Amino acid sequence: MANKREYSAADPEQTLFTAKLINVRPLVNMLRTISFRPRALCTISPVGIVFTVEDSRCIVAQAYLRTTLFATFNYNTHLAHEQNKVQQQAASFSQDREDSSESDGINEATQIVLPLDNLIECLTLFYGPSGAGSLSGFTSSHHVTGVQSTSVLLGNSNPLDLRGATTAHIAFNGPGSDFELMLEERGIISVCRLATFVPEPPVDLEFSRFPVVQQLIIRSEWLRDAFNELDPTSEAVTISISASAPYFRISTIGSNGSTEMTYSKDEKILDSFFCNVEQENRYKLSQILKCKQALAMSDKTKIRVNQRGFLSFQFMIPTDVDVSFVNFVYAPLLYADELVDGTETHCV
Repeated sequence: MANKREYSAADPEQTLFTAKLINVRPLVNMLRTISFRPRALCTISPVGIVFTVEDSRCIVAQAYLRTTLFATFNYNTHLAHEQNKVQQQAASFSQDREDSSESDGINEATQIVLPLDNLIECLTLFYGPSGAGSLSGFTSSHHVTGVQSTSVLLGNSNPLDLRGATTAHIAFNGPGSDFELMLEERGIISVCRLATFVPEPPVDLEFSRFPVVQQLIIRSEWLRDAFNELDPTSEAVTISISASAPYFRISTIGSNGSTEMTYSKDEKILDSFFCNVEQENRYKLSQILKCKQALAMSDKTKIRVNQRGFLSFQFMIPTDVDVSFVNFVYAPLLYADELVDGTETHCV
């Protein structure tokens, strides 16, 4: 019979990152909201973890996991600084550049690319995609593409009783290392190791580069109703925010006809409203609908539009221990005669 100590979490003092989750479901739910791409950029820092996914240089989605979501969260900033310094020096050397003052700007955050679909598959090993419990007690060893995983049954004396909640210990020791998960539920443990990848420069839609000219906070139930009414045959959705009625409008035109939803500034609908410049912008509908899972889980949604028409949806998602956030940023649909200053970041 395997000893539980063989699967104990790594020593935080000797490891770049270790954390513990009492229940993996909030993490799984957050990851599923951005799982429209197979890989995600994972940024670990002293304030938490951010998973980032982008598609076609038109949409960037980020799931923010603050340290309060974890029972324990240990990030070795000193080790991270040293690892980042070595990486930066190697990059400078490979590009025949001298490492003069560049080391002054070394970031304490650690970035890796993870197979997002495999990560979710590992985290849901015990209860499956449907959320139902799937293991009652067994010993097994199996291999998932890109993942090494082993499950072992502990002795009956195991005092852990989480009533079906899957506990997770996470460990990562820096670039080149596997991302390790130790999952435990009702006396069964599974150790998974996911291969990590070197990140490429992330796509930045530079939402903050231009000032926000429109902002509102809407109860998510109203936005869910609007999304359910959108004509799926439409290629684009138009979002209009105005200082006068109709204050907030969402519309589509497709082969089935046109659909339009308007909203007043009623406090039962909007918690806040700000419009400095009236704008009407079009976005690719198929990209907009990628946020539906995050919208379905959220209580409120903050909508912001900057001066160039870039759109941000920030979803406030409650969990058992804290409120988490998922953010989607969209580039507007622009035509050649509408481009300003030669800007190339747009969807066509």
